[in-house]
Amino acid sequence: MPNELRFYLITDLHHYAECLGTSGKGYEKALAGDQKCLKQTGAIIDAYIDRILEDSETNVVLVDGDVSCNGAKESHLDLIPRLRRLKDAGKKVCVITATHDYYVEGNEVGRGYKCVGDEILMSEQTTREELVGLYYEFGMDEALSIHKESHSYSVQLADGYRLLCLNDDGDRTFCGYDEDTLLWIDGEIDKAKAAGDYIFAITHHPVLPPSPVFPVISERDMLGDWEKTANRLADKGIKFIFTGHAHMMNIARLETENGNEIYDVNTSSLVGYPSVMRKVIFDDENVHISSIQLNKFDADFDGMNPTDYMKMRFDAFLNRVFYTIAFDYDTFANEVASSFSFTPERAYKLKFPLNFLGKKLYALTFKKLGRLLGISKSIAPEIADRNVKDFAVEVVRNVFYGNEPYTPDTPEYKACKAAFERVAKLTRPVKKLREPINFVGGMLDGVLYKTPPVDWEGTFSK
Repeated sequence: MPNELRFYLITDLHHYAECLGTSGKGYEKALAGDQKCLKQTGAIIDAYIDRILEDSETNVVLVDGDVSCNGAKESHLDLIPRLRRLKDAGKKVCVITATHDYYVEGNEVGRGYKCVGDEILMSEQTTREELVGLYYEFGMDEALSIHKESHSYSVQLADGYRLLCLNDDGDRTFCGYDEDTLLWIDGEIDKAKAAGDYIFAITHHPVLPPSPVFPVISERDMLGDWEKTANRLADKGIKFIFTGHAHMMNIARLETENGNEIYDVNTSSLVGYPSVMRKVIFDDENVHISSIQLNKFDADFDGMNPTDYMKMRFDAFLNRVFYTIAFDYDTFANEVASSFSFTPERAYKLKFPLNFLGKKLYALTFKKLGRLLGISKSIAPEIADRNVKDFAVEVVRNVFYGNEPYTPDTPEYKACKAAFERVAKLTRPVKKLREPINFVGGMLDGVLYKTPPVDWEGTFSK
């Protein structure tokens, strides 16, 4: 019998307890600014737990942070009994928490709220220190070692397998590991090797970019010092790390100068599009990663199919981004840009190119774009009447879904490639536009289509 480990991974539950209010103008306002489901989170989480409980051969469940909706105490207390269902059935559950799970002054992403009538009010808040007590029974109670300052811990999952549960919640200015935490990590890896155990890790923020543009538009949503840390972990012996936060389906790979590999397996939010959990099997030689997407939950999704509802909410959020960039830039800078970790100051610095491009996108079809840039021969008839803004929404959605489909032989790719080459040539004399245009053009191969490894499933050498 091979030495095998099986586990499920779920992340970004963002649980919103129904007692916080699921109707009224206040709730509708909260919902309008969020791509995730709110009142349906409990039903979604329950359905995935039911699916896990059906699997008698898989007895480990990893929960990868942002378990609550902005740290509301009510949401934590409503989630914990759900996790206990797994423990009561004999599953080992390991939880880490993250920035959306507690509140400190200035950490607005962890500021829990409740919706009462027309108003959005502050709910009972959760402190970072309280999280240890709330979730101690889910992993820390069986820890081999605990790094108290970071709330990280190591745990024996099964014979021959250890897990590093790395908390990187930081203070929103640096979500990563200080040197003391890194030295503790080094020590735990050394202990695992001495015991003959295979060791891997979970952490919340992406260690490798889940999209080529991510470090540029959302660098604060990456693990702090991600390049340095990824190389250090890989060279120390961590080959697989499972992450969340970006809400993307992505598997990224880095090879260090020393020839060591590390894979970052990023997974979507459980309660937003595309709503997926991972199933992972480690055997003697390989790691098998698959993805499970449910589409039936005991909740009303405004009469829609749940996946279609989540897709609609995701598109509505993206359309709001594009609309405010084009026609309401103050709202974009002060309310919307924070979704991409843009400060208002940074958003205003980019106002000229973003506002200009935003307005152009609304009026453009591919045919008009071809005429405007003099690349009509590069526009295939089947995409000529397609709106460029709508295509941009689809491209972003595809990045979150993973396995992006527009390979170099598709008309969409050929049109985009020709457009960016032409724009780069035309804007070459404008120094302040040269760098962003060249950067965007260089990202096509990672944004329009996915190069290996694929994002939803695969088998990798252990």
